[in-house]
Amino acid sequence: MGALAMLAAASDTNSAFTTDVDHYVIDDALYTYCHPGYPSAQSYVPLPNATLELVQVVVRHGDRPPVNYIPNNDNEWRCDEVEQETYLHGAGESNQNTTGSFKQVIEIPKWNQRYGFENQIWRGSCEEGELTDRGKHQHNTLGAHLRSIYVDKLGYLSPELSSTDEIYLRTTHIWRTKNSAESLLGALWPKRGITPASSIPLHTFPSRIETMYGNTGACPRINVLIDEIVKTDGYQKFMKDQGPLMARLMDILDVSKSHWKDGWDGYFDVLNARQCHQFNLPCKMNGTQSTDSCITAADLKQVNRNANYETAYKFRDSPLAHNLTRLYIGSFVGTLRDQMKDHIDGHSKKLKFALYSGHDSTVWPLLGVLGASDQQSLWPPYASNILYELWKQQDGSRVVRVIYNGKVLRTRDSEQWCDLNACPVDQFFKRMDEFIPSDIVSECAVL
Repeated sequence: MGALAMLAAASDTNSAFTTDVDHYVIDDALYTYCHPGYPSAQSYVPLPNATLELVQVVVRHGDRPPVNYIPNNDNEWRCDEVEQETYLHGAGESNQNTTGSFKQVIEIPKWNQRYGFENQIWRGSCEEGELTDRGKHQHNTLGAHLRSIYVDKLGYLSPELSSTDEIYLRTTHIWRTKNSAESLLGALWPKRGITPASSIPLHTFPSRIETMYGNTGACPRINVLIDEIVKTDGYQKFMKDQGPLMARLMDILDVSKSHWKDGWDGYFDVLNARQCHQFNLPCKMNGTQSTDSCITAADLKQVNRNANYETAYKFRDSPLAHNLTRLYIGSFVGTLRDQMKDHIDGHSKKLKFALYSGHDSTVWPLLGVLGASDQQSLWPPYASNILYELWKQQDGSRVVRVIYNGKVLRTRDSEQWCDLNACPVDQFFKRMDEFIPSDIVSECAVL
């Protein structure tokens, strides 16, 4: 029996599995999608005989409802426990010249079968993919942990943000990544005011030129590479072996669009989002009545295994993974590298803390760039966090430490390119350079 067929036949009690990907072995008993690991002041150890110079933090947004919709969804999602108020004022003017403040309210009326489309979404107070109350608290918790390390333990950051020149903040244009960053910074510096002078600039790129995830509009070759990966014999065997499970799930969920047939990310999304809130897994509907044909815990475990295999193969292990990752996230890797190099060269000495709030599709390609171990290459949980720390040693040399979800990142046994507890910066940059396009426009072109 082939390795992928063994994966399909694995019992519910088996916590480890092997695929056709070399050395790809994980223990799913050690993995949870619902919560990240947090860096802890108790276990955090500064590098000896070294001075911390720059911290770059890349995070995934927190808990959210699914971004994939299934019919007959009667779950209730809440996003209104933490309120956000906004106001406008002239640039550089005092807050006396404002529009007044406004509060966002998501309204989902009760479906009355006469007008509107309320039967096309769940109950509650959440937009699709909006940061839930739990997601806000996850990033508030992360911010508090970062404060306990970089303010209280190291004295690296000041207790109160005295100058916004010390921080750089960038998110994608998506609402949940902005709210995640706001929640994190609200706990990192909890006493900030709301005056224009104390406002932290929140940088975003227009979606047409975004680089914090794979921009298939600007870089059409990304989809070409994914199609080529999907057509490989190994991937096709994987999809064939798992075809019966996918067909059964499609029938239960009553979904038929092409993206439900092309991969496992949609199933991973709709099932894990519910699991994290202790909602029942979906059952097949007969009109408005639920049947006994339901998705099981064993199904969910297999979906998770399939989605993790699929992602690792595309972005780390397939023969085309390097090229895909280079185009998918390489420009953002260049941003991180250049920001670190600018600091070393003395061009941005005031900057001490950079926060980038993105998506799972920001984090997992970065893990591929770093050659993360199998266990740390699993689908990034909500509020996952990568810390890049730049340290200067007593002899003047610099090293980079990478911490992922509270633990120093480990590379695969087959690819131990550097010790990421203290990687010499030149060696770190050399690795990054392998994934940074030299001419992104020409490399993205489809001939």
